[in-house]
Amino acid sequence: MAGGAAPQKDITFDECWSILQEEAINKMVNIFEAEEQPNDKIFDSEEYMRFYTAVYHVCCSYSPDNWNQKLYDQYKKTFEDYISSKVLPSLREKSDENLLREFSRRWKNHKTMTKWLSMFLYYLSRYYIPSKRLPSLVESSHSIFYNLVYREIHEQVHDITMSMIDRERKGEQIDQAMVSEVINICEEMGSGNASKHDANSIDEALVLVEATSSFTGLRLAGNA
Repeated sequence: MAGGAAPQKDITFDECWSILQEEAINKMVNIFEAEEQPNDKIFDSEEYMRFYTAVYHVCCSYSPDNWNQKLYDQYKKTFEDYISSKVLPSLREKSDENLLREFSRRWKNHKTMTKWLSMFLYYLSRYYIPSKRLPSLVESSHSIFYNLVYREIHEQVHDITMSMIDRERKGEQIDQAMVSEVINICEEMGSGNASKHDANSIDEALVLVEATSSFTGLRLAGNA
């Protein structure tokens, strides 16, 4: 059986998170760091049920240590640790178009990890998070990416992207697909609640989004 036997009902928080870390999180990190293209088949249904069941038993267990909150906090810490140890060092050593390409890849990986961990922790989302009026798992992870990654590199991303758009306007061939991807990411970053994000970062994101119309027009003209 993949990943071992089904978790027991009396599983502790530490036992639960050990399963998630060793069998799920480490697996995703290894795929990301090998620069493989993640797909929807990272985990099969048997693995999914093993992880979901472990979280379910922890959420339903009585504990004076509030294991529900510990799960929520550890979920956020997982993203913070991964970004600090792997994502940021990789981005900091890149420049120009390589930085945009890595930025796009890291955002895709971040959303993949968010998707799977949110599925494994779905029972937490169903009851505990609404009852405590906490940000959702998706909101929390995306906020972490914004604060740790986007806020650090948004000026570089903005300048490189605008430079590439300007080069295309002058007739130079550029990687149009990558520029479109980056513009879409910046639109996602700028579409959140303004009170949660840095105003200057949002302004720069919106500038890129506004540039999309002229960029798209150039693409259409070039393909005519």
